[in-house]
Amino acid sequence: MKSSWFFKIALLLLLSACINGEQTYRADHTFLLSGGNSKVWMLKGTQQNTAAKLQRNSWGEVLFVFYLSGEVLVGSFGDLAKGKFDKGHFSYQEDKEELTIRINTEKWKFKLRVVGEDKLELQTLSGSYLAPYMHLVPLPIPN
Repeated sequence: MKSSWFFKIALLLLLSACINGEQTYRADHTFLLSGGNSKVWMLKGTQQNTAAKLQRNSWGEVLFVFYLSGEVLVGSFGDLAKGKFDKGHFSYQEDKEELTIRINTEKWKFKLRVVGEDKLELQTLSGSYLAPYMHLVPLPIPN
């Protein structure tokens, strides 16, 4: 009986020694979009259905430029070079993992999932003419 009591106290002391009081925190992906200054992401692949297809218009390769200030530019290489791009604001709610982009009267809301160090997956929650899923990758270095 005494050895059982002693074993329980020893086990309790051993387990309490493993707890050092440090807390874990969720990763903050706010700087993931802007890179702490500005960051260019390229649309790389969409999952489309017949009801909601992404309209690429004359955009060519769609680029998203996220700035630390909360501004976002959307357009192609040509659009950005000519100064004919869409400009708006974005916000990211880390607790809900939701990215909201507002450009003029359009409001797009996405569920943001980090697929890897160099790939983001956006699941469309609301917005017109958007694919259900979009993938963003950092702008690659030209060959």
